[in-house]
Amino acid sequence: MRGYDDFPPEWHKRNPPEVIATRASEVVTKPVRWLWDKRIPKGKLTMFDGDPDVGKSVVTMDLAARVSTGRTFPDGAECEAGNVLIVNVEDAKDDTIVPRLKAHGANLDRIVIVDGMPDERDGTRLLDLPDDVAALEAAVDHYDADLLILDPVLTMLGGDMNKDGEARKALAPLRDMAEETGVTVVAVRHLNKNVSLSAIQRGGGNMGLIGVARAGAFFAHHPEQDGLRIMAPHKSNLAQKQPSLQYTVVGWAIDENIGRVEWRGITEHDANSLATEALSPHEKSAKEEAMEFLRELLASGPVESRRIKAEAREADIAERTLRRAKDALRIRTKKDGDGPWMWSLPPEDGQHGQVGQVGHLGQVRKTPNTETAYVKEGVQGGQGGQPSEGGHLYEQVQPEVQPNGHLSADEQNGLYQKWVGEGMKEADALAAMQQLVESRNGKDAK
Repeated sequence: MRGYDDFPPEWHKRNPPEVIATRASEVVTKPVRWLWDKRIPKGKLTMFDGDPDVGKSVVTMDLAARVSTGRTFPDGAECEAGNVLIVNVEDAKDDTIVPRLKAHGANLDRIVIVDGMPDERDGTRLLDLPDDVAALEAAVDHYDADLLILDPVLTMLGGDMNKDGEARKALAPLRDMAEETGVTVVAVRHLNKNVSLSAIQRGGGNMGLIGVARAGAFFAHHPEQDGLRIMAPHKSNLAQKQPSLQYTVVGWAIDENIGRVEWRGITEHDANSLATEALSPHEKSAKEEAMEFLRELLASGPVESRRIKAEAREADIAERTLRRAKDALRIRTKKDGDGPWMWSLPPEDGQHGQVGQVGHLGQVRKTPNTETAYVKEGVQGGQGGQPSEGGHLYEQVQPEVQPNGHLSADEQNGLYQKWVGEGMKEADALAAMQQLVESRNGKDAK
């Protein structure tokens, strides 16, 4: 019997195959499920991007430990206990992977380390994706895995990962497997060397790889504090981006040579500003000049983006330098209807580095919960509870925990979520928390 491909091209043109389609009315919708609320979706692919020395792999071990025990995530989000598969082709399981898991308090019975695939000589070879996706799916089913970690993923992908088509074809079957089985996949990548790119473009290989992922995080050193590192969301297709988190990698008490993560709360630094920090002295000077240019131009209020770019060209400011300055200042962009795009300074920069007035602060109710915080009504120095010009947001927030001590990451998240839940804008809550941390915890917690 002749198949469809056995007929000549002329016949194909007259008898094209029918597309596979579904009426939208027939689709049964379902909510997004989360492994880590609004950061790592279940049954999807999430990408972790960063240089080799920022602790990405250590963070994945902390993540595996939390899932294996059901311990809450660093920002206080709940975690369901589950099984974990780890494929790590750079670190040895006996002197690095398992010791790191122990340092993070993992339930080792819930974690399986995949060594690879059998080769033709009774040995072991690396996973080759997408060819070995079926074998990986069988392992997910056999071990009933909730989380699969691939570190680093580029060593497992076949084809030329610098070509969009090949990159997507290599990773798409892994994405499909995650959606079919419900396993959460976290894939780790190193960065490319092009610091002129935005954070989402810095991961190794073609942009098609991050295009397949539904979420991602960018890992970098803190630009001002030695030893401090940052996990900053750089892709979030399924939820609003969450605040960046700070962490350090410290020695385990039992063996100081084994690194473990200590989380230090939220930070205002975002992925794009971190991605462009590795600049030459000349580039840094050019970026600082561009930042001052934007501050002066936007000091009086929003300005049309076309005018900004035109004046930047007249001032010999390159477009990529302008973009770096825009990211560093966290310039806000807005478009009303068919009108032009407008740029404006965020509130803190609009007041030359100080937090401006926040009219709704006085509307936030005081609650009797002694584990959280409240905002005073009718604060002195501003009408309707507004802080006076140049005042600190955190001065309006009276924490009722540890009056003079260190604020843990869980306490910081509790306060942040409380303020947002009671009506404070996320940007204001983030700024207030940053000031509170600096005031309460000192330099060590900045």
